[in-house]
Amino acid sequence: MTQTYDAIVIGAGVMGASIAFHLAERGLKTAILERRTAASGATGYSSGLVRMHYDLAVEAELTFKSHKNYFSNWRERVGGECGFQHTSFLKIVKREYEDKLRGNVANQQRIGINTSVISADEARKLFPDLATDDFDFVAYEPDSGYADATLTTNSFIDGAKRNGATLIQNCEVTAIHTAGGRVAGVSSDKGEFAAPIVVNAAGRWAKHVASLAGVEPRS
Repeated sequence: MTQTYDAIVIGAGVMGASIAFHLAERGLKTAILERRTAASGATGYSSGLVRMHYDLAVEAELTFKSHKNYFSNWRERVGGECGFQHTSFLKIVKREYEDKLRGNVANQQRIGINTSVISADEARKLFPDLATDDFDFVAYEPDSGYADATLTTNSFIDGAKRNGATLIQNCEVTAIHTAGGRVAGVSSDKGEFAAPIVVNAAGRWAKHVASLAGVEPRS
């Protein structure tokens, strides 16, 4: 018998879990299909770095919102634990890239990120064991740190479940079906699923999953 959902998320790593959380929060009946177990892929090996220094402004803005609206008040926003540890963060680059670093920091400050350029001597005062022979300046983010990627994933999944989502583990998608040029559902080794929305959040297997729908990812 075909199970019908509003949305299917393929992959229960941190990205798939977050997507499922937000879909379910918006009232969509959501299924998460995971070929093994939640956070068993790249997410389970992640260092969980929570920082906001990125070259692209759009990435910096997204991570700023993520830190401000999620990691800073995880229990209230998502529920459960994410294991966030506040350690601060240094972005160190070679001397020839320090002007680029300053430009990045200026852009990030305009977004609202608490960041600044500090000297190597100032960095060594913060971290006395830091070797500073090969750089003069670093970007310093006092609010950043790291989280537990597995806890983060499980919290998102639990939150999605509270909003009606279903997690189906050890469920490998074997085909993606389309009708009229649109996705219509998937086949798996645990049965058939129909949905007008299918999200490919399969991480390192995303290319294979895309090929099931006849999509060739851009190289």
